Amino acid sequence: MGKLGQEEQFGFLRSLRQSRAAAFRQEVVPYFRYVFQSGFGLFVSAIFFTVLVWYIDFIKAIPEEWRADLVGVAVISLAAIQAPLRTYLRPADPVFLLAMEGRMLEAYLKPILRKTIIAAVLLTLAVFLLFAPIYVRAPLTADIAKSHPVAILCVLFAIIAAGNVYGGWRERKAAARSWRFALRLARGLLTIVVLAALLLKPLVLAVPLMLLCMGVVALLWRLPVQHALPWERLIEEEAVSRRRWMAFLGWFVDVPSEASKPARRRWITWAGDFLLWQHRWSWHFLYAKVFLRGETFGALWRWVIVAGIVLIVSGNVWIDAIIYGIAILICGLQLSELRRVRFVETAATVPIAPEGRLVAASAIARSAGLVVAVLLGLVGMLTTNWGASGAGKGASGGEVTAYPLEHWLIMIAFGVLWCGWWTPRKISKFVDEDDL
Repeated sequence: MGKLGQEEQFGFLRSLRQSRAAAFRQEVVPYFRYVFQSGFGLFVSAIFFTVLVWYIDFIKAIPEEWRADLVGVAVISLAAIQAPLRTYLRPADPVFLLAMEGRMLEAYLKPILRKTIIAAVLLTLAVFLLFAPIYVRAPLTADIAKSHPVAILCVLFAIIAAGNVYGGWRERKAAARSWRFALRLARGLLTIVVLAALLLKPLVLAVPLMLLCMGVVALLWRLPVQHALPWERLIEEEAVSRRRWMAFLGWFVDVPSEASKPARRRWITWAGDFLLWQHRWSWHFLYAKVFLRGETFGALWRWVIVAGIVLIVSGNVWIDAIIYGIAILICGLQLSELRRVRFVETAATVPIAPEGRLVAASAIARSAGLVVAVLLGLVGMLTTNWGASGAGKGASGGEVTAYPLEHWLIMIAFGVLWCGWWTPRKISKFVDEDDL
C-alpha cells in the first residue's frame, strides 16, 4: 500500500478515536445538570472544605503515634497501581478494523496510552504532594524524609505511575485470564514494595530495588502467549466503563440502561438460597441473585471495604462520623439501582405477578442496607482507638478519647433509617412505565 493510503488510514483512525471520545462526552455531559440540581455538588463541596480544614489542622499537629508510613504507602499505592484505559472500542470493531490492526496500535491506541500515562502521573504526584507535608512532619517519617528530597521522590513516583499504566497494557495483551491475573497481582505487590522502600528506606537501596522489580516484571511479560491487540478485553473494559458512568448518573436521573455481565461470586451468592422456596418469594429470589451477581453489589462491597479501612486507620472521631455518613449516603444511592434492574425478555413469560417486583427490590435493598449500616457502625465503634489518632494527641493537640457509645448508636440509627427505610421506600414507590 502506498504512503498516501497509509496516511489516509492513520487520519481515519485518529478522527475515529476523537469522534468517539467527543460523542461519549456529548452523551454524558448533559446529565450533569441534573446531578448538580440534586444538591450533589453542594454536598461534595461541603465534604471538600470539611476535609480541607481538617487537613490543615492535622498537619499543624500530627500525633506522635500516627502511622504516616503505612498511610503514605497505602494512599500512593492506590493512586499509582490504577491502570485504566478508555479506548471507546465497540463490539463490531474487530470485524471492520481487523485489517488495520497494526495501524490501530500506532494511530488509535498509542495516543490513548500516552494520555493515560500523563493522567496517572499527575494523579500520583497530586496524591504524593498532598501527603508530603505529613511525610516531612510526622514523627515516624520525619527523620527518613530529611534524606529524601521531594523533587527526587516526585520523579521516581512519576516513573512508577507511568510504568503501571504501561504494565496494565501489557497485562491486557496476555491471552490467558490466569496470566492476566498473575501479572496484575505481581505488578501490584511489587509496586507496594517499591513505594514502601522509596518512602522508608535509603534511596541508595530503594532505587536499585525499584530497577530490579521493573526488570522482573518486564521478564514476566515475555512468558505468556500474547495478542497483538486484545480486542475482546478492550471492548469488555469499555463496556464496563460505560455501565459505571451510566450507573452513577442513574442515581440522579433516568439514563439508558447498559447490559451488564453477571459475575460468579460463589463466596456470597449462597446468601440468596436462604429465601423460602415458595411462589410468593419468587421476585425476592430473582432480585437477590441479580443483585449479588451484578455490578451494583460489586460497587457496594468495594465501597464498604474502602470505607471500613478509612474508619480503621483514621482514629479521629469527627472524621469517623463524616466518613460513616458519606459511606451510608453513597451505599443508599448504590442500592437504589435495584429499581432499574432489567430482566431478560423471557422473564415476562414467568407466571409471577408483576406487582411484586418493586416490593421485592425494596426488601433486598433493605436487607443489604441494614447489613452495611450495622457492619460499618460496628467497625467504627470497635476500632476508634486503633487508627491514626486513636491514642495520644489528636490533630488539634487535644487528648483523643473513645467515641461515646451513644454517639455511635445515633449514627447507626441514621444509617438504619437511610438504608433500611428511606432508600427501600423510594424503590417501592418508583414509577416506570417500562417496568410495569
